Amino acid sequence: MKSTQAFNSVGFLACLVLVVGLSVSASASCSDSLSAMVAGAASVQAQSSLVQQASESSKDNNEHPSIIGLWYVRFNLGDQTIQEAYQIWNAGGTEVHNPNVDPRSGTVCLGAWKHTGRRTYKLAHRVWSYDINGNFMGTIHLSETLTLGKHGNTHRGSFTLDIYDPSGVFQTEVAGSVTGERISVE
Repeated sequence: MKSTQAFNSVGFLACLVLVVGLSVSASASCSDSLSAMVAGAASVQAQSSLVQQASESSKDNNEHPSIIGLWYVRFNLGDQTIQEAYQIWNAGGTEVHNPNVDPRSGTVCLGAWKHTGRRTYKLAHRVWSYDINGNFMGTIHLSETLTLGKHGNTHRGSFTLDIYDPSGVFQTEVAGSVTGERISVE
């Protein structure tokens, strides 16, 4: 499909210009959230190299783990969290993502997921991106691959944000890790 190239100084600067442009001009609800993630990712990549960060919780206690339920998640680049959110994974294969961003621009994103293996799941978001004048800027694709902890109360995995221009041409990719903790009724 597409090849991901390592950031060189010119490529990084081009990416940073694109990221700043998207984060400043985005006004569509979920697009703001993902643009903020891209901007946060560019900041972290400029400061440090990527380090995988995830851990499983010892409080896992479900006998038959499932992704279905409410989660508190963190998106990380290296040791820095670039976004936190609540996610609801529904039995029908849909997901609702409510990031910790300014609510005036709208904060709910929608996705689709599927079970891909033992305790492993894939998630896809497709977001239309618009500037403050309502002009179409392209799309942002958020993808996650997650593995549940031993008993299903934690998960860890990876995410990618792929940015496309209005004609569908791939522009750049940001990748990192994602961790989650199940929220249960007490």
